[in-house]
Amino acid sequence: MRVALFGAILGCVHIQNHRFTQRQMSQAKWSDVLLVIQQVLPEAASISESSPTALANVVDIDGKTLGFVVRTSPVADHILGFSGPTDVLLVFDQQKTLLAANVLSSRDTRDHVDKVVQDAKFLHSIAGRSRAELMDLSDVDAVSGATLTSYAILESIRLRLANTGSAEPISTTLPSLKFPYPPRLVDVTRLYSGAATVKPIDGSNLEWIAFDANGNIPGNFWRASPTADNNVGYQGPTDLLIAVDANQIVTGIALGESYDNEPYVGYVRDDTYFRNLFSGRSPEALAALDAGTVEGVSGATMTSQAAAKSLQLTVQAFADQQRAPKSKPTSFETDSTATSEFQPATLLRLRNISTIAITCFGIVISLTHLRGRQWLRVVFQCLLIGWLGLMNGDMVSQALLLGWAPSGIPWKNAFGQMVLTVAAFAVPVATGRIVYCSHLCPHGAVQQLVKNRIPWQMKLSASARRWLSRIPGLLIAWVVAIGMLHLSFSAVDIEPFDAWLWSIAGAGTIAVAIVGLIASLFVPMAYCRFGCPTGVLLNYVSHSSGKSFNRRDLAAASLLLASIVILCCG
Repeated sequence: MRVALFGAILGCVHIQNHRFTQRQMSQAKWSDVLLVIQQVLPEAASISESSPTALANVVDIDGKTLGFVVRTSPVADHILGFSGPTDVLLVFDQQKTLLAANVLSSRDTRDHVDKVVQDAKFLHSIAGRSRAELMDLSDVDAVSGATLTSYAILESIRLRLANTGSAEPISTTLPSLKFPYPPRLVDVTRLYSGAATVKPIDGSNLEWIAFDANGNIPGNFWRASPTADNNVGYQGPTDLLIAVDANQIVTGIALGESYDNEPYVGYVRDDTYFRNLFSGRSPEALAALDAGTVEGVSGATMTSQAAAKSLQLTVQAFADQQRAPKSKPTSFETDSTATSEFQPATLLRLRNISTIAITCFGIVISLTHLRGRQWLRVVFQCLLIGWLGLMNGDMVSQALLLGWAPSGIPWKNAFGQMVLTVAAFAVPVATGRIVYCSHLCPHGAVQQLVKNRIPWQMKLSASARRWLSRIPGLLIAWVVAIGMLHLSFSAVDIEPFDAWLWSIAGAGTIAVAIVGLIASLFVPMAYCRFGCPTGVLLNYVSHSSGKSFNRRDLAAASLLLASIVILCCG
């Protein structure tokens, strides 16, 4: 029954997310923005329904057309600013001249969006432009302190207007807004040491030629921008230059300008092994590249894997450019028969293999007499902390479950994490032993090692223990609320596990980790006992959690009932 309750709540979150996505994809609901439109066109009475690729008519009470409107979402939702997309409303007059642009909503960082909305010039500077003029916004200055958010908004506007079904010709060689200038020579010389100038081929932003001082051609290269402008590493996109020979075989790569964290970009630029990793690869192999299977540069994993993804996107863009509309598949296309050295099964990757091996070893120790050998337990705890925690960062958390519930498990890129999570829930259900908390959680291992290490131990009263033990249950309820109501709150901030990947961790999760570990010095296993919602959840579905209906079952049933009510209310 408890497993069924847990599964049913996950199912509700999944269904709710699907419905939410469908609503986001709907372009027919204009009533929620009519008041915004009336600020520009006061006589507006209604907006006609429109398809995702059409402008909607704005009419007055007599049915007379006053102008046209269009929203950038969801067509341009894949264009990300600092951390998410922004929905912008564009209001045109009858001649299709832009009257106003307004930010309706955003999933980008709140402070960055506020800077853009409050800026007196940014969106106002594009008013009065025709649709054709709005296709080139390179003269619009980004808002200081919110550059990526600004450029994402401009790109969203440009892309949305290029998909309105208009007969007006749209240029396919528009420059990048994030990287509007030609590639820097300092980056090109990493590919061709004698390069003195560069020039695009046939006006394309994709293919470029490098010339030396005498006008000779050292070689050609592809440029990832603007194709990969929305491929974000740790903190932003990076321009990538890819040197190719006459047969389009890669001979080298170089990282260009970047919005990413510069120390990380520098690590990748200086890593010869990573940069040579792609040399000699064919377009077939690179187009099929799974960036998640490429081992990143130590200390700059997200930046380096983003570079690998940009390489893949660029090769695919070149294939699309070369492919005739009705031609048979060429050597540049990726199909079910394509093979690549970059396409080994993800479970063969070091991270996944090590996580699976540690998981299996932990289960064996927990379920056999080996758990009584203190020296083995300490060695294994150190392995958990150093490898599974600091190296891999693989842990079971509410944020993980909340991320997987709506969209499914990304098993191709997280096979080891999936095995760890399945084991964490399956073993307690089958045996009653909560193996994850006792033998597989790096954060728990740290608490076990520091337990009773100082003389100043605190003994909590029964009343204090009772009140503190309610915290994890309340956190679980909060996580369900986030998933069902789509609250703008990150579940990682209520747990310490993201802090193990300290280079990308936020202040909230770091604070939880520090406070929890300090508390564990004075109260043994303090975080595990009084702060961990994941541990409480594992204990709840455990075979040893009791056979009689209790208050926890009532709370779980109440959460399920509340989730069903939210679903029924739409």
